[in-house]
Amino acid sequence: MSLAEDIKNLREKTGAGLMDCKKALEECKGDIEAAITVLRKKGLASMAKRAGRETKEGQVVVKNDGKHYAMTFLGCETDFVARTDDFKKLAAAVCDYVLANPGLNYDEDQKIKDMISEVAPKLGENVSLKGAYNWEVSGKCGVIETYVHSDNKKAAMLELACVNGDGSCCNSDKVKEIARGLAMHSVGMQSMWLDEADIPADVIAKEQEIYKELALKEGKDEASIEKMMPGKVKKFAKDNCLLEQGTIKDNKVSVRQHLADCSKELGFELKVVRFVRF
Repeated sequence: MSLAEDIKNLREKTGAGLMDCKKALEECKGDIEAAITVLRKKGLASMAKRAGRETKEGQVVVKNDGKHYAMTFLGCETDFVARTDDFKKLAAAVCDYVLANPGLNYDEDQKIKDMISEVAPKLGENVSLKGAYNWEVSGKCGVIETYVHSDNKKAAMLELACVNGDGSCCNSDKVKEIARGLAMHSVGMQSMWLDEADIPADVIAKEQEIYKELALKEGKDEASIEKMMPGKVKKFAKDNCLLEQGTIKDNKVSVRQHLADCSKELGFELKVVRFVRF
């Protein structure tokens, strides 16, 4: 299991913040149960009595006010609770709060914790904030688009910039369509990072360790294994990085090439600045 998956698993079990989970896992060398203990000792595991009950269900909510774009995921234990009016109202209220308050550490925000604590007992389940983001366009010219899957649990937000643009591209339906299509792609293809340079060194090291172990079992020598490593890393990037993945319509054409083709068609360069997904 990758570090990202371990962090996701730990967040579902404890409701603790992303960075707190990452630090706890690093401190416990990937031992999830030990990391839960560390978080509880630090008082970072919300709703301790229900910490062992995973919040695999829930609802993603996206909102914008024309300048800021918010995306939140409120988790619960069952689909039954996720479909209740009380839970839906809470999910919407949390997103409204995130939209109105940019720049906060939402994982540790007391107001959000209080909002959840007020409603969760009535729902009878562990309810936790699985993620929250508030973005605005980071450059002079660009768009932010979101995509929420039909299950309301998988979603993505993506910023697409028009390099050297004059600000007019934000009104382009075509640019918005491209950005939304890429957000949808990241959900469908479960993109983990933007490109190879964004893959954490420890993730690459772990993948190389796995490749090496498998190759040794196949009888390959050390020299041959070292030669094949760059190609294995490229393959890992192609499978997991948004720009390196093949497009959904044609997996022989990478997203990077698709963007280049769209840029040529539009007459200006498009660049993915960032994306996040649930």
